[in-house]
Amino acid sequence: MSHELLVEMEPVEGALLRGLGTVERRGFGLRAVTSERIDDRRQSLRLELDGDRDPEVLCRQLERLVDVRQVQLVAESSPRESFQATWLQ
Repeated sequence: MSHELLVEMEPVEGALLRGLGTVERRGFGLRAVTSERIDDRRQSLRLELDGDRDPEVLCRQLERLVDVRQVQLVAESSPRESFQATWLQ
């Protein structure tokens, strides 16, 4: 199952690494990460994830991180076909 999360966090040292580490340790695979600096005190992350676990639990776990202000589950969908470049085969 594919999930999309929006995470708003403070742009401090280590915040991004803690957030991505939590995602990985909770059994979700990262498909894409997009980061945008909103202002000096806020950073927005859009995470596209794969995983069969409950994304609501992941949202609550991310919200517990010190530098995270807000987490929103944007979309859930069935998994897309994976793409592998022909030169990697």
